[in-house]
Amino acid sequence: MNAKRVVIWGAGRIGRGFLADLFQEAGYHIVFVDVSQELIAQLRQAGRYTVVRAEGTAKRDDLTVQGYEALATTQVEKVARALVETDLVALAVFPRDFATVATQMVAGLQQRRTLRPQSPLDIILCTNLAHAALEFRASLCTAAPPDLRDYLEQQVGIVESLVIRMVAEPPVEELARDPLLVWTNGYAEFPVDRHGFKGEIPPIPGLRLVDNMRAEETRKLYTYNTFHAALAYWGTLRGHELIVDCLADPRVRVEALGALDEASRALQAEYHFPPDEMARWNDGVVRQTDNATLRDRVSRQGADPLRKLRRDDRLVGPILLARKHSIRTPHLIRATAAAFLYRNPCDAGAVAIQERLAQHGIDATLREICQLSETEEDVVAAMVNAYTELRRSLLPTSVDDKQS
Repeated sequence: MNAKRVVIWGAGRIGRGFLADLFQEAGYHIVFVDVSQELIAQLRQAGRYTVVRAEGTAKRDDLTVQGYEALATTQVEKVARALVETDLVALAVFPRDFATVATQMVAGLQQRRTLRPQSPLDIILCTNLAHAALEFRASLCTAAPPDLRDYLEQQVGIVESLVIRMVAEPPVEELARDPLLVWTNGYAEFPVDRHGFKGEIPPIPGLRLVDNMRAEETRKLYTYNTFHAALAYWGTLRGHELIVDCLADPRVRVEALGALDEASRALQAEYHFPPDEMARWNDGVVRQTDNATLRDRVSRQGADPLRKLRRDDRLVGPILLARKHSIRTPHLIRATAAAFLYRNPCDAGAVAIQERLAQHGIDATLREICQLSETEEDVVAAMVNAYTELRRSLLPTSVDDKQS
């Protein structure tokens, strides 16, 4: 075992298209573990695949990932052995799968305690979920027998991270050439919680050590996700299908940039991000979004507005944070109103919102979905006024008046 080893648990787009890219560049031997036996068989048979880093139409860099191992979770003994031998684990699965993955890891962690009791194992969680470390550690402790729990606490580090790299659907002709190809924007920075590690911090290019992970999570949500949501909901009202077309529309661009600026000022007031750093960060948000090669769709960025309109999410969250610091948010208010006007018959969340609007009107629907209290009447009133004005000015007059 001369080469450094990493187990990438989850061989989907983030596992293959971001983590494998970073770790191969850092000289790690990669072991993929995935629940999909079909995907594992593809990886084994191909022996290699391509990661496209398309930073724009004028800049594209292709990386071949090869020399890896690929294991299905049903290969219990081999997976356990991989956990014993590895230097690091990167977990790229949905939070809903934490309990299952924790159970699948127990056998390997038991063997590691026996064979390498003084060798810490750090598990980097590559899922954008607040407090993910607490949730995954709880899942591990629930799955583990009592005699393993002290070892988990002392030797297993759970490290939160932020995945900012964007992954898009590859062109059909590219997939025909390489069915495992992953098409990305090439973003390489990988923020991780420095305080989560039990062992030595790995020397991975792009790794950025973070002291306040909550601040970084909130910044990512209230900039990238806020900007994308504003583009998507305004873009839908203007008839656009691609995010780059939204950015090219002067009205949509002004509204989305205004929402980004308001959210950024709230973040600076709360977390004290330096103005020059915040400006560079926002430039990156816009630059990475304005990437025609990704062909990012409005329907993807606008998906599930029922979730995105919650009080702690990307629209209402920055409004309330700005309110705390007496910062006005007319652009964020209008973007939220646009989200309530979002129509997509293929999106269950969008359909549910329109049904509630038809039955209960905007005032009651907004209070319920955004979870706003009686002490936040000023926010409710501003949103209702913006919704009414947008609906009157941008939507056809034939829309059901019961939503007024």
